[in-house]
Amino acid sequence: FDRSTVPLTLTREGEFYIQTIKKIMLLEKNLKDYFQDIQSLNTGNLSVGGSSFFCSFILPEIIGKFRMLYPNISINLQEGNMKELREGIEEETLDLFIETAVKQDDPTLETFFYRTETIILAVPVNYPINQRLQSYQLPQETLDGKSGSPHPVPPVPLGAFRDIPFVMLKKEGNDLGVRGAAMCGEAGFSPKVAMSTDQVLTAANIAANGMGAVFLRGDLFRYTPIQDRFCLYALASKLAQRNIFFAAKKGRYINNAMKTFLRMAGAEVPQDGRKA
Repeated sequence: FDRSTVPLTLTREGEFYIQTIKKIMLLEKNLKDYFQDIQSLNTGNLSVGGSSFFCSFILPEIIGKFRMLYPNISINLQEGNMKELREGIEEETLDLFIETAVKQDDPTLETFFYRTETIILAVPVNYPINQRLQSYQLPQETLDGKSGSPHPVPPVPLGAFRDIPFVMLKKEGNDLGVRGAAMCGEAGFSPKVAMSTDQVLTAANIAANGMGAVFLRGDLFRYTPIQDRFCLYALASKLAQRNIFFAAKKGRYINNAMKTFLRMAGAEVPQDGRKA
């Protein structure tokens, strides 16, 4: 203060100090308001990733519902393989991803169970082997998307297909490819691979045109009208059942937007947003 004046006035340094304090107080208020908005989902960003199947069929419906309720949250959707999705989580360019090739005890990931899905074998309808395996074929109406529900027919003996060609998913970065090869191994044969692909949708369409049998996720037929081009078979192997998880970076805070998105998807989320 300048004490030589009556009344007291601020010195130049005092005026600078007061203006700076006002700026700090404004920044603090803006910061508080911003995080209150995030808490109430009035603003913010959310980045979600998955393979082509999830990005094409599962995530759009969830994102659409989320955006209707919280239009001010900006959502980024990133498609990639498992390696790319893990890198996104590690580098924090992704908040969440959804996949099957995730272990619940992965030390680098916080996991949130979504649901269990069933892998089935699809064989082109014009293959003669279907004639002698009619009693094992799944009726079309069983493909209702309720993964894990009991099948009305027994699982097919997979060894019966040892002499026909297969369209296989590549093993690298693809859990379905790994499981398909392993199930053939359990049945005592190595599949005769007519073609290998990176994506399940590509494999399904190629196989539907007669290239070979293919291991597919049962949920696929909820979204693509190609089941009439296949004879479909349930599989006895434990590998034919697999869990789907959402995942985030281990140890990161699961904010309100992430928690709300996970709950809207139907994933299992502890009340405090962290893994129990």
